[in-house]
Amino acid sequence: MNIAIRADGGSQIGMGHIMRTLTLAKNLRKNNDVFYVCRVDIPLTNKYSMGIKKIKEEGFNVVIINEENTISELNNIKADLLITDSYDVDERYFFETKKIFKNTVYIDDLNLFYFDVDILINPNITAVDFQYQVPNDTRLLLGTKYLMLREEFRVEKAKEDREEIKDIMITVGGGDPLNITNKILEYIIDLKINYHVVIGPAFDVEVIKKIESICKGRKNIKLYKNSNIVDVMKKCDLAISACGSTIYELCAINIPILGIILADNQYKIGTKMHEKDLIYCLGWYYELKKENIIGGINYYSDIKVRKKTRNDQSKIININGVEEVSKEIMNLCR
Repeated sequence: MNIAIRADGGSQIGMGHIMRTLTLAKNLRKNNDVFYVCRVDIPLTNKYSMGIKKIKEEGFNVVIINEENTISELNNIKADLLITDSYDVDERYFFETKKIFKNTVYIDDLNLFYFDVDILINPNITAVDFQYQVPNDTRLLLGTKYLMLREEFRVEKAKEDREEIKDIMITVGGGDPLNITNKILEYIIDLKINYHVVIGPAFDVEVIKKIESICKGRKNIKLYKNSNIVDVMKKCDLAISACGSTIYELCAINIPILGIILADNQYKIGTKMHEKDLIYCLGWYYELKKENIIGGINYYSDIKVRKKTRNDQSKIININGVEEVSKEIMNLCR
């Protein structure tokens, strides 16, 4: 089959949609022709170029469309199936694409519309609480059973807990337009802990310069650019992370997490995972305080708490979720 994936990523909108669909795309291309449909950059914005670059690096072809005429340009795409992972959609989008393509799939987080699609996927822990409005024959794939984890997170596990927390990972996603990494470092830089700071591919140059300035001359801070993130995770006893897709990856390899909510779509996820003792949620980024972060570190300083958290994480995460999703998609197309 010809399968088209409609997704974007970049410095302004993050890389979550790209990274999530790439996992699915790699699984589907074992038996299908899979390609991407991405919007072109508006001049001087560099809005989508990072996402397109990443897709091409993973060996997929990219068809470029104009973001002002998405529906009309999709009419020119030849595919048996369209998979969409984007927030820039509405009910008209689903109605129109259903007429263009034989089969349609949408990957959702927010439950904002009536979804006229053949398969609706929401792999978040909160998805089972949503009352989705869909046609009677729409297949719903909801919850962490359908997590689409990258291959490295399906085979790796963290090291055993040490008595003390000595290494902490800091990651806020592919980009950091809110300058959260610097804020975190300024609060906890003087603690006697080693920090492993991930610089995402969509980080602004000025943000990176500020981070490098804070870290200059400090032996307890190491920066990672273009590194294999799972290798960074495995070095650490604890992670400070945005409540996006990364927290599922951390849970998959059993790393305790201090979660920070950076966007509306992260609020319910962070809150529910905190309620289930899967993470320690620090709340919204604009409410972040030094004492909150230190309180979270102190909470996980008890090795018994960390061990319980790791055990709870193992129960909730299905590391083979992408196989479940791929199987459902192939059954639909047959």
